[in-house]
Amino acid sequence: MSSERLWILILAATAFCAGLAGGVLISFGRHPTQEPGPFHAYEQRLIDTFDLDPEHTRNLRYILESYHDEIESLKEKSVAALEPELVKQGLRHRDLIRTWVVPEHRRQEYDLWVGGLPAREPRPQ
Repeated sequence: MSSERLWILILAATAFCAGLAGGVLISFGRHPTQEPGPFHAYEQRLIDTFDLDPEHTRNLRYILESYHDEIESLKEKSVAALEPELVKQGLRHRDLIRTWVVPEHRRQEYDLWVGGLPAREPRPQ
């Protein structure tokens, strides 16, 4: 192999690797990793405990995001003075989860679960 061909192959390989690395860096910028929300552990525990399907999981995420937004808006005001409102919003969103997320045949189990009693062990992962 002549030296000209060798240098052309090295240049082509270098250009390919540089393009590949650039593409990877650009894709990270376009699709940043999503950080888990403040209720991620609660959400995951509900999903594991009640074996939620994708539709119920979407409903749960929507409700938890709504709850988080309302908490943030209440934080702008004096939290101590608004404790009754926080409790009211918490109960309202818990009822929304019960109605729209937990399957009807498992609602009594959910009531026990939110009351502090174990519903059942989450399925192993």
